[in-house]
Amino acid sequence: MCRILTLKGTNTEKAQKYVEALFRVWAKDPDLQSAVDYFSVSGLSCQHIHGWGYILVTSDGILHYANGKFFLEDEIGRKRLLQALSEIEGEFLLMVELRVTDEWYVSAFNAHPFVFQSRNGYEGFLFYNGLLDYGKLGELEDIDMSNYTTKNGTTVMTISIAKALEAGKNIHDAIQEPRKALRSAYNLMLFYRNADGKFKAYVMAYVTDTILNNPEVIAYYQLVKREEEDIFVIGSAALRAYLDEAFTTLENGESIELDIDFIHETYFDGNQK
Repeated sequence: MCRILTLKGTNTEKAQKYVEALFRVWAKDPDLQSAVDYFSVSGLSCQHIHGWGYILVTSDGILHYANGKFFLEDEIGRKRLLQALSEIEGEFLLMVELRVTDEWYVSAFNAHPFVFQSRNGYEGFLFYNGLLDYGKLGELEDIDMSNYTTKNGTTVMTISIAKALEAGKNIHDAIQEPRKALRSAYNLMLFYRNADGKFKAYVMAYVTDTILNNPEVIAYYQLVKREEEDIFVIGSAALRAYLDEAFTTLENGESIELDIDFIHETYFDGNQK
């Protein structure tokens, strides 16, 4: 149960507007209480309190940030993100998640994004919004869960995806593997580099049929998108409560892949004579 946002474009002023709207969602989420009540999670109300994080990708850098604090207690982190956005020249990709969990440990180490890597050339960052039965997933993947008692269940997701990639599945099929232990939604954001060295961003929206037919809970999990000339936006539907903009709701199962072709990369050969 989290809130997510992906931005790709060149307009940093608009990007700051969308990030500030997401901050407002995190501070007072109009739909979180319905999800909390539905899943009988105690100790939560309308705020996402279990840490937050982001990646900010530009032509020359990847800024990776993760903090285990309630984001309202992390004023420095919030200001740093907005400042970093204001200083960008050129194209960028931003992926942000504010976490709230039904169980497991809360720390900067367990805040999203999670780093993932396969042994056949895939590597990147993963964000996830939804609920999985991580014990079941660990059993299905033959993972000794005693080694993961203090880690976030998303760690198990990354292992599941990496195993599928290593078994020869393409990235689009591999990221579906954790759905076999799905409890609610499987809203996913990925920034990755594939085995051919290509950089991609990927966002997927998916909920179970049970959630899809529950109007109060589906409101929490829906994703929306908006495409402008200088910025492309995908994020949690609650953004609409704080922005006077027109959004389109992603269909269940819809995925969007973005080429990230603005990263500057050179090859150095120190053995050349």
